[in-house]
Amino acid sequence: MLLRQHDTTSTRFERAEQRVFDSCGIAVTTRSVQLREPSLRVRPLESGEGQPLLFVGGDSAVAAAWAPLVAKLPNRRAILLDRPGFGLGDGFDYRRADLRRHGVELLGSLLDALGLENVAVVGSSGGGEWSLWLALDAPDRVRALVPMGIPAVCLPGLRPTAGVRMLSIPGLGRLCFAVPLPSAAATGRMLADADAHLLDHPDIVAAYHAARRLPGYGAAAAAIFRRSLRVGGRARRTMVLTDAEQAQISQPVLFVWGDREPLGGPEIAHRAAGLMPNARVEVVRDAWHHPWLADPTHVAHLLSAFLEEHDA
Repeated sequence: MLLRQHDTTSTRFERAEQRVFDSCGIAVTTRSVQLREPSLRVRPLESGEGQPLLFVGGDSAVAAAWAPLVAKLPNRRAILLDRPGFGLGDGFDYRRADLRRHGVELLGSLLDALGLENVAVVGSSGGGEWSLWLALDAPDRVRALVPMGIPAVCLPGLRPTAGVRMLSIPGLGRLCFAVPLPSAAATGRMLADADAHLLDHPDIVAAYHAARRLPGYGAAAAAIFRRSLRVGGRARRTMVLTDAEQAQISQPVLFVWGDREPLGGPEIAHRAAGLMPNARVEVVRDAWHHPWLADPTHVAHLLSAFLEEHDA
């Protein structure tokens, strides 16, 4: 019975994910890739041809959320990482993990498995955090990087919302993910706390709603928030990059920030860009935590121009 339930939730998620790609008019292929470290299988989704571009979603994010942006980048080989715990790849126990080491090793192992020496990386939230860690700890693997929205907790200045503060409380955070929401509409109302423009993309909301029912999803998400935050929502000190570390990130960096980012204003990005030798900031009007959802065409133009400028 448990196996049958797992199959049902997986199938429902896969169908919801496919509806997102269909609605955006893009063809996506998936495969299962065995990683060296950590030893698990991940499920990258790929679309298009051309120079590879790796997309890394946030903590608890679904890879399909990138679809509106990928649809505007027809001349790139978009590789969407289905992060462990939040899709149909293997799960991962984050409760005692060194998140920085885990993110760097996983991304490096993924590039090895895909036969890529280095790549440009686009990261959202926790995925932006992973991309910055990779650029710092394995600089030869990153050609350029584009954090979209605040990169989780790794830059000084995080302004925790009420929801983030709740997720930082032991037990309560896991309960928030464990309690099933009755409908996709209810899931959308919850997600709108971070990005109101998710409500403009009901298929993406439906994919999130289906993802929350996958085995291990809630436990993985709750564990990452607990490992990243102190009680009350402040970032754990070990997670925040020092000024000296930020100054060591020499790759071309484009911060794409929403002017309505609920977790911290563009001043966070401008401060970081001022420390990095080759970084700049673009602020997207009326955008929240996922800037591309507010205006996929504009953000795709910013991204394409930046990558062409740096031949990435």
